[in-house]
Amino acid sequence: MAAVLVVEMLAILEYIQFLVTITWLTDRRAEADTAEQRLRERYKREGAEAIPSVDVLIPSYNEGPEVVTKTILAALQLDYPRFKVYVLDDGQRPWLRQFCERVGAHHIIRSDRKGAKAGNINHALNIIDGDLNLLLDADFIPYQNCLWRLAGFFDDPAIATVQTPQNFYNPDAIQHNLNISGSWGCEQAFFFQIIMPGRDAVGAAFCCGSCCMHRNAALRAVGGFPTTSITEDILLTVSFVKRGWKTIYLREATTMGLAAETMESFFVQRKRWGRGNIQVGYIIAQEKGLSLINKILFFPFYWMIQHGSRIFFQLIPLIFFMTGVGPLPATKGQEILDFQLPFILAVSSCMFILMRPFYLPIFTEAMSLFSAFALLPELLQSLVRPYSKGFSVTPKGTANSDLTQALFKQTFLPSCALLILNVVVLLQIIFDLSSAPNSVGWQLALYGVIWCAINITLLVMCVLMSQERPQPRQEHRINVQRPARMITTTGTIIEGLLDDLSMSGARFTAHRDPHRAQEDCASLELATGLQVPIQALWSNHRNDWVMSFADLSLEQQKGLIGYAFSGEFESAEQPQRVQLRRTFQQLWRDVIG
Repeated sequence: MAAVLVVEMLAILEYIQFLVTITWLTDRRAEADTAEQRLRERYKREGAEAIPSVDVLIPSYNEGPEVVTKTILAALQLDYPRFKVYVLDDGQRPWLRQFCERVGAHHIIRSDRKGAKAGNINHALNIIDGDLNLLLDADFIPYQNCLWRLAGFFDDPAIATVQTPQNFYNPDAIQHNLNISGSWGCEQAFFFQIIMPGRDAVGAAFCCGSCCMHRNAALRAVGGFPTTSITEDILLTVSFVKRGWKTIYLREATTMGLAAETMESFFVQRKRWGRGNIQVGYIIAQEKGLSLINKILFFPFYWMIQHGSRIFFQLIPLIFFMTGVGPLPATKGQEILDFQLPFILAVSSCMFILMRPFYLPIFTEAMSLFSAFALLPELLQSLVRPYSKGFSVTPKGTANSDLTQALFKQTFLPSCALLILNVVVLLQIIFDLSSAPNSVGWQLALYGVIWCAINITLLVMCVLMSQERPQPRQEHRINVQRPARMITTTGTIIEGLLDDLSMSGARFTAHRDPHRAQEDCASLELATGLQVPIQALWSNHRNDWVMSFADLSLEQQKGLIGYAFSGEFESAEQPQRVQLRRTFQQLWRDVIG
């Protein structure tokens, strides 16, 4: 009983902090419009020296050329008069140095990897000379107007960082495994669309390590990125707050990046975040220069409480109905129905309203439980030995391209074990095989049936999430819907609509004669005039023309990236809006199928 009380109190504490940071949301897009206009007018009136110079920093360690070269080529095409592109290569790769020299980016290496990503950036701070820096992970491609949208905010001398959402163009592992990427946003969408605007409203927005702009003078004033935590971004924000600097959040995508494609990469990333946040928690607890309110706002209650409580509450009905040991002292079943059930319904309703459209009852809870199975051992170890592991780079661009299906055992095995136990307990209750329901009355037995049924539903979803579907697509599609032309070997032009586009192919709808022979089509001409050579062309079931590109020259790659990732287009593999009904229907098909 004492354990239940402690866990419930901790869960309520974490929930209160959560409510504080999602009740009021900011929207700074109008501020960005004003700041950009002011900056452009100053540039037009006084020239480039009147606007801040920007260093675009791309830290990289082990990403392949198919990932990092896109980011470099896009960064070099930014629409801004004063910027330089620096690739901070902690992998010291000769091919990357040669590529940077070829395209005109600055390549920086160092003699050791001390401090991991934070140390890499701090080393670059001794070399760069701009007023601001745009920090991009190697897999995040900046939109062309990115610098104009952010640099104007720094006219306010108190601002140290402007953070923007991490916007993805591919489904994450959970979306892909459940086949819901057409109707449900990626796992981080809720964080960047609800939590971060809420934190911004209470002055607690923090740097997320990528897709953000910093004032270099502020960075140097606090000694650069802290290296005492593997989540150096949050700790940097704490350093700024202590000295009176502000971190603000602009809820507008200025980049497009690669989400974790497999469960392995998904949990490598989350384990690093969990361990790093616990490190930050220990540091904040001992920090004397931080106010109490800021300690509460930045303390990682979520990582310390959420995952453990999820699994703990899964075990309560199992322990009770299998052993007779109850969670509450001498409580009648009717009292639980009268008091606890309305509380649970009230909390769920509150979550549904404040988190809309990112909260789907049962499914959202299942996602949290699913994460808890893989993360809890790491988090418990971190609470005892927070510095026992170092920085782990999230694998990107490594999705399995074969047609096999795999199981992620770290979540599959505990999900199956708890699922079997819940089914056993449910059958015991239903067939009156347990003495516990008889001793506490039919009300508590009914409550146990409901609780077990919900848990079984959650665990079935966890099992489904654990089944990794193959990902044959290595290049992901951008939804274009712009005029384009096909050019034949004889010079004939076929007008049409470019439906979607990737770095390896496209889908095209001809305005006339969609059944004509396609063998003589040699290239696709984009609205910019860029001609992309075609290797193969065929029709799909809708008579759209589907094509794969031939090998592209460097200039063709650059032009294609500049067009596809200009900021005008959205991902064809992420929903433009969350559709709860469609998501529920697909989940239902997954469960019964």
